[in-house]
Amino acid sequence: MSVLVVGAGPGGVAAAVQLHRLGARVLWWDRTGVIGGLLRNARSVENWPGMPVGTSGAECCVRLREHAAAFGLLPETVEATGFSESGTAVEVVRPGGVTEQVDAVVWAMGTRPQPWAMARPELPVFYEFRDLPTAARRVLIVGGGEAACDGALHWMQSGGQAVLAVRSACLRARGRLAGQTLDRAGLDLRFDTEVIGLASDGTGVSATLRTAACSIAEPFDAVLFCGGRTSRLPELGFTTPPTGSLRLSARTWVIGDARLGSLGQACIAMGDGLLAASEISELIRWG
Repeated sequence: MSVLVVGAGPGGVAAAVQLHRLGARVLWWDRTGVIGGLLRNARSVENWPGMPVGTSGAECCVRLREHAAAFGLLPETVEATGFSESGTAVEVVRPGGVTEQVDAVVWAMGTRPQPWAMARPELPVFYEFRDLPTAARRVLIVGGGEAACDGALHWMQSGGQAVLAVRSACLRARGRLAGQTLDRAGLDLRFDTEVIGLASDGTGVSATLRTAACSIAEPFDAVLFCGGRTSRLPELGFTTPPTGSLRLSARTWVIGDARLGSLGQACIAMGDGLLAASEISELIRWG
């Protein structure tokens, strides 16, 4: 049986390796060709049993690459642009209209950022930490969830200055990460603060920040917008499955953040990948 895994985040790695171990012929695509997905942005990973607490996301990605390579697996740099399914096979479309026919597909292509109306091509606005310019010094981070808090702490850890603008009166991040953010010396944390304007200032961006008291324009080298993410499934004509279900159809499964429709945990995605591989193995076993 041939199985295509689309995506090379933690869930995609787990699915590809387990399917290989269970006897499937694995094809593996990722639109970037790089293993790790959003995990590459993480400052510190603390909830991965067996991984040393505080391991960086980048180092976790190295471990994932080594794990896949031990089984002779590496993703091709290919983006799935469409698909069609019959009772006996799935045809997945590559760019240019070339199709690949397989017996089953695991969609592990993750999420895309929610667009921000104020972001324009000429402005240094970014949606992922790893895309921030290394030459930037003072960065505005917009949001109060896990990605924003981790991004602010990560940027300060790298030696930069961070202003964390939270539109509400409290963080959406919870527990230990929220505590670390609130306690971080030097972090300019501003609650009840909304970004109402962005303009190029020649070298960076001037951001107008509004509070209950006033509005003020401040200069930044870059902006990191963490305003939520959404599944890539709709790009292929899917809707997300019922909560708890990995199976989209007779021959397709969805795992990880693509299933959740938001930024999730690496270990949840890996568990999804193992479960999907187990379910697909029943097709291999019984046909």
